[in-house]
Amino acid sequence: MSQKHCVRFSTLLSIICLSSIVYGQQQETETDSEPDIQAEDRIIEEITVQGERTIFSLRAQIETAETQVYNLFNELNSNDEFDVTCEKTVYIGSRIPRRVCMAAYLREEEAYQTQNFVNSIGLGEGLGAPGSGMLLNLDSAKDEVRQKSEAMEQEMLRLATEVPEFAEALLKLVGLVGALERRKNE
Repeated sequence: MSQKHCVRFSTLLSIICLSSIVYGQQQETETDSEPDIQAEDRIIEEITVQGERTIFSLRAQIETAETQVYNLFNELNSNDEFDVTCEKTVYIGSRIPRRVCMAAYLREEEAYQTQNFVNSIGLGEGLGAPGSGMLLNLDSAKDEVRQKSEAMEQEMLRLATEVPEFAEALLKLVGLVGALERRKNE
C-alpha cells in the first residue's frame, strides 16, 4: 500500500469513526427526549405505605386530637362552665409532667374545696386538728358536679349530632384511643 492510500484509508476510517460517534450522540438525544414526552403523558401512581405506629406517636396524636376536640367544643358549647382547658401538671412526689384536662366548673369546685380546707387550717379545724374532717367536702360537691357533668355530656351529644366537624373530631379521637389500647395489648 502506498503512503497515499494509507493516508486516505486512515482519513476515511477517522471520518467513519467520528460520524458514528456524532450519529450515536444525535440518536441518544432523540431517544432521551422521547421518554420525557412519554413521562409527561403517564400518570405516576402514588403508593402510600403506613408502618406500625409506636405508642409514643399514638399518644402524641391523641393529645393533638384531644386539643382539637376541646377547642371545637369550647367554641360551640352554650355554657362557659363547660369550657375545657388542658395544662401540664407535676404532682407531688413526681417530676413527670402530666397533661390534665378539666372543665371550668371542675376547676372552680377544686379551687373552692381547696380554699375551704386552707381557711379551716387557721381555725384549728384543718387536717390533723382534733375532730378534723375530710380534706374535701365531697358530699356537697358530689351532687352539683354530677349534675353539671351530666349536662356537659348532653351538650357534647347534642353538638356531635348537630355539627359534623365535631362528630368527625370525636370519631378520630376514639379511633386513636382504640388503636393505642390495641397496641398496648399486643
